[in-house]
Amino acid sequence: MALGFGRSATYSHLARLADAGLIARGYDSDGSVVAITASGRREVGADKGDVRSGATHGSGLRHARAVSWVAALLTLRGREWVSDCELRGLAEWQIPVVWAASRGRHRPDIGVVMRGSRVAVEVELSHKSPRRLRAILAGHEEAIASGRIAGGLIYVSDRADVLEAVNRSARRVALPERRFRTRSLVDVQAEVRRLTRERRDPRPDGPEQSTSEAPIGEAVGSGRAGALDSEAAER
Repeated sequence: MALGFGRSATYSHLARLADAGLIARGYDSDGSVVAITASGRREVGADKGDVRSGATHGSGLRHARAVSWVAALLTLRGREWVSDCELRGLAEWQIPVVWAASRGRHRPDIGVVMRGSRVAVEVELSHKSPRRLRAILAGHEEAIASGRIAGGLIYVSDRADVLEAVNRSARRVALPERRFRTRSLVDVQAEVRRLTRERRDPRPDGPEQSTSEAPIGEAVGSGRAGALDSEAAER
């Protein structure tokens, strides 16, 4: 639905791309996954490498799949977003990470542009060390304060304990509350499915919206820079 293709057309395209060696297909208990191959990247090289790529096994696949749910929601919402790979050469999206004796850089998993403001989205499925997490969040605080990521920061995870750890670290580095929100991956998936159902079965009044769906970016930037927000939040 996010790509604008029907099921049969999608599978037909995927089969031809796989036969040509341009994509790899994988399967696990959560369903199928498609990732571009090295040949596929070379094929689109003339288009400046504007490619959404991902892993096909292990923890890399879990993370890539979770990021794809967020990207699908952004696409269904009509948001302009940029992948982690595309952010690599964009200085305005680089997050400073300050250690005791060194200074590095970090890229968000997804960058979103909302009404001219940049919003960083991080998908975190496992615990980082408290020290590293604080360093990354402190870098986001600096990027927000400088105006580079003026829209704020959103963390998505499938684990409540990971989100709680992120919230604790965010408080420790004094990340502005109005520019920071977390959301469960389950909620993101539910909203993607709801929007898909609405597109498949449009009705004049539309189906009722579940009150359990929490806007992901409602309060990031007082609503003006909400990235994965619900329709209710936008109104």
